[in-house]
Amino acid sequence: MFQIQLRYFQYILSFAIFAGVLLSSKPLITACFVGLTLIWLTEMLISQFDIKSDQYIIVLIVLLLSFSSVAIQSIISDTNQAEILISCFLITIIYFLLQKNVNIYKIGNIFMLLIFSFLINRFITIETFQEDIFYISYLYLLLLFLKTLATYFSVQFSNFQFFFNFFIVSIVFVGISSFYSLNTLNILLAGLTTALFTTLITFMFVKIRLEYELTTRLTDQIYIFDFMLAFIASLYIVDSLNVVNGLF
Repeated sequence: MFQIQLRYFQYILSFAIFAGVLLSSKPLITACFVGLTLIWLTEMLISQFDIKSDQYIIVLIVLLLSFSSVAIQSIISDTNQAEILISCFLITIIYFLLQKNVNIYKIGNIFMLLIFSFLINRFITIETFQEDIFYISYLYLLLLFLKTLATYFSVQFSNFQFFFNFFIVSIVFVGISSFYSLNTLNILLAGLTTALFTTLITFMFVKIRLEYELTTRLTDQIYIFDFMLAFIASLYIVDSLNVVNGLF
């Protein structure tokens, strides 16, 4: 039930991104992207930890550590993000060392989720993202619409789901970028590489979900925002914004 409520919040924030584009409000769009990342992280964590017990503290700690990349950057702009990330790892390691029953697989999953959410939140606050925030919003909204439509018709759950994920990102990336005065070679290079990493990261998220103990059934829509977060993460990992602008 809680996961269904989180799904509603994800769609509400996505609609708010659309409203932010119409209002030309960068702060609203930025807040929505950060919120989507934290909601996705919350959903991933509560599928593995029982929030009705003392384990809810783990969820709160990881959420705070993930949000620290945004909070500290807002307070102290010249903060070294690498130092913050290392500090988050140390805090997490010390916490789990103090626990009696330690599951190495859960710890590994938490570290992986923390890395991705921390880096995505940092990516959202940097200057490159802010300069291209409307461009990213167009890509995000169109991909969300097409992915939701594909889920409705069960397209991505066929044997060609990974080909679908790859080609949908490639086509949308190239299509939206063609409206800008950008070099075609840079568009193709950034688009195809981003599509490849989006497909791989989405597959990794699915594998992590299948290891959850408290998930009895994975609904169809649960994969939509895995795909969307994988896309944002791929933009950061590939450095797509710099590539497409010819600054690589």
